Amino acid sequence: MDVAIVGGGIVGITTGLMLKKQGFKVGIIESKKIASDVTGSTTAKITISSNLVYDEILSDFGLETALKFRDANILAFDKISELINEYKIDCDYEKIPLYIYSTDKNNYKDIEKEYKALQKLDIDADLTDDFQMPFNEESFKENNTKNKDSANDIVINKAIRYNNQAIFHPKKYSNALVKLIPGEGSHVFENTKVIDIKEDEINRIITEKGDIFADSIIIATNSPIYDPDSSLSYMSPIKSYMLGVYVKEKIPDAMFVDINPFHTYRKTPTEKGDLLIIAGEHHHTGKSKNTSANFKKLIEYTKKKFNVNSIEYFWSNQDNKTIDMLPVIGETSQKGIYIATGFGSWGMVKATLAGMILRDLISNKKNIYTEAFSPKRFKKQQSIKKKMSK
Repeated sequence: MDVAIVGGGIVGITTGLMLKKQGFKVGIIESKKIASDVTGSTTAKITISSNLVYDEILSDFGLETALKFRDANILAFDKISELINEYKIDCDYEKIPLYIYSTDKNNYKDIEKEYKALQKLDIDADLTDDFQMPFNEESFKENNTKNKDSANDIVINKAIRYNNQAIFHPKKYSNALVKLIPGEGSHVFENTKVIDIKEDEINRIITEKGDIFADSIIIATNSPIYDPDSSLSYMSPIKSYMLGVYVKEKIPDAMFVDINPFHTYRKTPTEKGDLLIIAGEHHHTGKSKNTSANFKKLIEYTKKKFNVNSIEYFWSNQDNKTIDMLPVIGETSQKGIYIATGFGSWGMVKATLAGMILRDLISNKKNIYTEAFSPKRFKKQQSIKKKMSK
């Protein structure tokens, strides 16, 4: 086998398909079902931003790296729609705006700083205080009469609006892509747990069902099960909680990120109507001992914001956030071993970017993003060392 990919989420599936299109024989090895873990639990926002990130990257790394970061996000964003159109994938893909906002005046300066960075980087976005909130403001004030200040502040808000962003159904998308991989020497192995990896001229993956040999190995698990450069020591695992609820309000055709306290909102179509997906109660993994309490807080928060008809689903998810806000994509110090991680809860675009970069690296094609996102970068960059020492 040319390339073995450990992990059957959107990174593994996207990379596997791109490599197969280049003529490689690939094998995806997944311990559970394809797209059943982090990818299956995502809120699936397809965006060129997920929070206030560009100002920080511009300040830490300068204009050149910030422009590469911008271009990489746009390139991957466009690639998703290209794949959907190329393979005629029915996955509820829809273009809608993204609002990153706050109702807290203390955050307005941060939003304005981010917008100035977007202007320097020539990113298509608007600064606005005129937009429809994801919840009914009058209902929110009625439900929060005990907190007069909160109720009064809610009519004052500031946001960055990114136009023409997108949402889709991640399982429908992933399932359609993975069907294109088997055949012509390529395989998908589900319910196959990887036990160990042995490096040699031909690398060996030891699984509970037998060994798989490959020239190259891609570690596409959310947290790398093989990490020769200790990239995980430069990351923080973040856990978040989600609810799927039906509400009386009509949810706007948009995605929303409230930066403080951090919550996200989007809707998805169902047979019973639009289902609101709300995420929040983020914390460092292992720092909360009571999962039920986190769900309870999110439910209470949701009921204060919306007129809830029913709570249909609840689940949690996890992702790694790097110290420098950039993803980790590329070849490790162990030749022929590649990893993709550190997406910072921004997995759809970053996973697609990983597929494009890894395809080029394994094909021995030049890729201008390789150095910026390399797993070997942490030991070289002074800005990261400064942050780690704080």
